[in-house]
Amino acid sequence: MFSDAHRSRHLPDHPVVRLACVIALWGLTGVASAQVKNVTAAEMAAVPRYCPFTHAFGRSGAPDSPSAEAKPWVAIMGPTFWHMHHYCWGKLNLLRAMRSSTTEQERAHLLGSVVADYWYVVQRAPRDFILLPEIYVGMGEIELRRARPQEANKAFAEARALKPDYWPGYSHWADFLMRSGQKAEAKQLVRSGLEHNPDAKTLREQYRLLGGNPSEIVSRVKEGKLTEPIDDGESLMLFEESEPEQATAPAARRGAVTQ
Repeated sequence: MFSDAHRSRHLPDHPVVRLACVIALWGLTGVASAQVKNVTAAEMAAVPRYCPFTHAFGRSGAPDSPSAEAKPWVAIMGPTFWHMHHYCWGKLNLLRAMRSSTTEQERAHLLGSVVADYWYVVQRAPRDFILLPEIYVGMGEIELRRARPQEANKAFAEARALKPDYWPGYSHWADFLMRSGQKAEAKQLVRSGLEHNPDAKTLREQYRLLGGNPSEIVSRVKEGKLTEPIDDGESLMLFEESEPEQATAPAARRGAVTQ
């Protein structure tokens, strides 16, 4: 692999073109952020409960000899657990990005770091990693905050492809489509989600708001077939997003940071 110095010697001489090339090279590296410093107890309480036991938080042990506290999480996540500290760093930086005291410049930098850390895990996780749909949804939400809808769309689509009955992969993108005036596209997407997960309360409410009747949708889930209860993830207490008892309208949920 070329070093940055080696690559820079072969960039065009024109200043504008050179700067564009440098930015492009940075984007291709996919380098994750550095370790998050000065983490408070309040911040740790707001991130997933396995975070203190991931690598780099001092309580994980080692891959060949995990600590007693880390072993249950390794059993659930497999070897990818040893990369999940980057996801936790991303969660911490997301908390800091959303503070009212954070400047727009700081927020942009922090959100970029979050995506990089999430992407670090995605690149190292197998396709059947249990948290991969959640991570892709998280990437999609952040890309929407960064005003990058094309990237967000790709992330949400990946989540749906990995787990067709995982409702957040539909609801967040449908919310964006609705706010963008693309109601027909949103309705079709929500309908597809309900076909895979007919009991998803958030999707049912969105479908009603779009003029549809959820009871008329034919489920793709075969009758009598047992499916993994992935809609809220509470069976493993891993997924960070669970549905409220009464699903709220997308406008009411807009801008919320779920933890």
